[in-house]
Amino acid sequence: MSDDLKSGALGWHDTRVQLGIEMRVHFFDPDEVDARVSFVERYLPVFTRARPRLIGEPQQRQSFVAGDLSAVVDAVLEHGNGLLCLTYRHTERQFVERERWSAQVRVDAMLQSIAGAMAVAGARQQPTVALLRLGNALLHFSPGPPVLECLATSVGAARRYWNAPKAVTTAQLASFCEPRLRSLPGIGLSAPPASWQTVAGT
Repeated sequence: MSDDLKSGALGWHDTRVQLGIEMRVHFFDPDEVDARVSFVERYLPVFTRARPRLIGEPQQRQSFVAGDLSAVVDAVLEHGNGLLCLTYRHTERQFVERERWSAQVRVDAMLQSIAGAMAVAGARQQPTVALLRLGNALLHFSPGPPVLECLATSVGAARRYWNAPKAVTTAQLASFCEPRLRSLPGIGLSAPPASWQTVAGT
């Protein structure tokens, strides 16, 4: 995965940590961005020069299965030597305030986004970054090792808990893991350790 996603080159406006997940945010003017022509310009406005390549057709969701985890994702794009897993449906109408954005991002939305990236990464065998596009902000999630471990090792248990016949969904996995993550010691660190990951699943 290209390092520009985790560097300052893309112009991330702020960084926060919530529940063991480092979040980067890029704010934009929705009126100006929504009027742009290309998919990348509209949905990934943090990119000014690079143009990730959309896999599939715009507005066409795709299904991915990795073991007992299934995900229906809004968009997958190729970028560098990895993939971007973008969630945007049902979130485009959600807006956050610059002063309180980190408190306004729902934990289940973060975990579902990361779980979706895990399913894509497992199915495609490529490093995958989790992105969430809101009405006026693009979010990039970097889950720490405890988060990735919790999600990855809970797939089977979550499937049994929800009595899922074939595979557990990202929403079910997120719901199952959220209280477990909240109970982990040290998960509320204000700054991420240097070993934190920028990809969900490899």
